[in-house]
Amino acid sequence: MTETPTCWTKSVGERGLKVRLYEPRPGGNIMRAIWIDGKEDRKSLGHRDREKATLQAYALLHGMVANVDALEDESLTLGMLAELYLASPRHAAKKPRSQRSDEGRLKRVVAFLGPTRDVRSLSESDVIRYSMARRHGDSQISGIPEGRTVRDRTIECDLLALDRALNWGTRERNETGRRLLKENPWYGIKFPKEKNTRRPVMTHTTFLALLKVAERVHPLLKLALVVAEATGRRLSAWRNLRWDDIDLQENTIRWRAEHDKSGFEEIVPMSEAVKEALKEARKRQQAIGSAPVFPAPRHPTKPVDRHVLDNWLRQAYVEAELAQQPGGMWHPLRRKWATERKGYPVKDVAAAGGWKTERVLLTSYQQSDAATIKTVVLEPSHRLEGALLTTNTQHAVLTADCPTAEVAVRQ
Repeated sequence: MTETPTCWTKSVGERGLKVRLYEPRPGGNIMRAIWIDGKEDRKSLGHRDREKATLQAYALLHGMVANVDALEDESLTLGMLAELYLASPRHAAKKPRSQRSDEGRLKRVVAFLGPTRDVRSLSESDVIRYSMARRHGDSQISGIPEGRTVRDRTIECDLLALDRALNWGTRERNETGRRLLKENPWYGIKFPKEKNTRRPVMTHTTFLALLKVAERVHPLLKLALVVAEATGRRLSAWRNLRWDDIDLQENTIRWRAEHDKSGFEEIVPMSEAVKEALKEARKRQQAIGSAPVFPAPRHPTKPVDRHVLDNWLRQAYVEAELAQQPGGMWHPLRRKWATERKGYPVKDVAAAGGWKTERVLLTSYQQSDAATIKTVVLEPSHRLEGALLTTNTQHAVLTADCPTAEVAVRQ
C-alpha cells in the first residue's frame, strides 16, 4: 500500500507577524501567505526550493518588523486623541446634551495632563494627581474656579470621559489600517467611587404637599407632578409627550424612542390618576394631534423647557414651606416610583419605567426604606416565635401523656 504524499509547510515569526510557507500540492511551487490589514495575502514564489523559500520568508519578515517599528515611533498625543474622538461618528451618535458634557469633561482632563503628552505614557499616577487636584479645587484645572471642590462622582465622570476615548482608540484604525492604540494604558486602574451617593427619594407626604400648592405656581405643574409620579418616567420622556401619544380609549401612553434615554419605544398602560389628569388638561387646552401635552408658556407649539419646570418645582417647595432635598429635582419622583414597586418582578418594573437593564433599576433607583427593613427584620422573628410555641406545646402534651416521654424528647 503506497503512502499518500504530504504537502510541505513551514511558519516563520510569531503571532501577529508571521510568514507561512506551504505547498498547495505535493511537489508544487511554494506559496507564501501573510496578513495585511486583516486580510490574507497569498503569493507564489515561483520555485520549489525550500531553503531559498525560507530565506525569502525571513527577509520579508524583517521588512514587516521594520515597518511596524516605524509605525510605533509615531506617538499619539492626548490632544490628537481628543480631536479624533470628538470628530468621530461614535461621539456624534450621542445626544447633543451628552456630547456637550463629554466634550467639556474630556478637554478638562486633557488640559490638566497636557495636550502634547504621549498617550502611551499615561499611568495610575495621573489618575491620582487629577483626583487630588480636582478634589481640592486646584487652579491648574481649566475652567474651574480656584477653591471649588467636587465629590468623587464628578471626578469619576471626568476620568471616564478620557477612558472612553482611550477605549475607542483601541478599536479605531488609521489610514494604514493599524489601530490608533494597541491597548488602553488605564486598563484595570480604579477610578474614585462615591461612597455616600446622594440619591434622594421623595416621600408620598412631600408629593401630596407639592400637589396641593402646584396650581398656585402654574396649572401645568400639577399635571407634571401627577404624570411624573404615576409613570416613573424621566423628565425628558414625559415633558415631550404629544397628544397623539395618549390613547384615552385604550388607556395607554406611547413613549417615543427619540425622547427616551435608552432609545426604546414602548406603549405602556396608564393609571386612572394619569388618565383623569390628562382628560382635564386636554379639555382645558383644547388641543389634539401633535400638540404638546406640556406646551411652553411663550411658544405653545413647543414642549416646555426643562429649566422652566425646575423653576416651577422650586417655587412649589417654597409655597409648601418644604426644604428641597439636595441631589435631585424630578428624579426623586422616579426613585419613589421604583422604590414603591419593590417586590414586583424586576423585569416588569424595568419595562414599565423605561429602564434598559434591571441592574440600573436595582442599584440606582430602588432604595431601602424603614417600613420594608422593619418587615424584613420582624417577619422571620414572628415565624420563629410561632415555631417555638408549637414545639413547646407538643412537648407539654407529650410529657403530660407519658412521664417517660420527656426523656425521649430530650434525646
